Amino acid sequence: MSASFSNDEIEDKFFLLGQREILGILNELAHRREPVTVYFNEGREFIVTLILSARDDGLVFDIGGDARANKLLEKANSCVFLALPDGIRVQFSGVNPQRFTWGGQDAFWVPIPQRVVRMQRREYFRNELPIVDPLKVRLYDDKGETLAYWPIFDLCVGGLSVQVSGPPEVKVQDRIARLHIVLGIRNVIRCEGVVRHVTPIEKNKQGRYRIGISFHKLPHEMDVAIQRHINQLEYERRKLLPK
Repeated sequence: MSASFSNDEIEDKFFLLGQREILGILNELAHRREPVTVYFNEGREFIVTLILSARDDGLVFDIGGDARANKLLEKANSCVFLALPDGIRVQFSGVNPQRFTWGGQDAFWVPIPQRVVRMQRREYFRNELPIVDPLKVRLYDDKGETLAYWPIFDLCVGGLSVQVSGPPEVKVQDRIARLHIVLGIRNVIRCEGVVRHVTPIEKNKQGRYRIGISFHKLPHEMDVAIQRHINQLEYERRKLLPK
């Protein structure tokens, strides 16, 4: 994926110019906690972040997971923001990013952009997890008994999916009393879940199935922990992309 298109490469019909429209789409990214990549130094450097606030007086976004990149961004004169909510390319420029304290934590600020690109694309952003040493989820029933212990295929703040061999014992709309995911020493996800789909991948009796589970009553701090974990994975993945 290219870091960005230049303004000259984008047709005028894709630009949003109205202040209300621009604030609307930026706040939608913030509300959805959509990962946003910020490119700078002519696309050679980037951070993966979240938009925290978008108002008339400026755009606030979270610091990235790499301290070196954060320091370089402080010195940059300009940057390009790129997000892909539901496969739609949202891109805009920022000038003179400033680091400051917001809500007791470090963040960046830029002026609200004068125009935003919103362009439909066919490719969809998916937070697929590494298959080597995979993150796992343990499912418990009401009695505290283990129902399953599965590697996670993909993860977002709304839920997760797994791939299993053979017909699973869960079915659509089953309630999971407790999901347990260890993201790190200090971040353990515990919440209820609901089975949303059970989809056969291979049409034979011993084939593979994809199971989607949504989170239910996920505490806010666990929502943040998941998003930061996803952002860090995306940062590590993009570091491996060819320049």
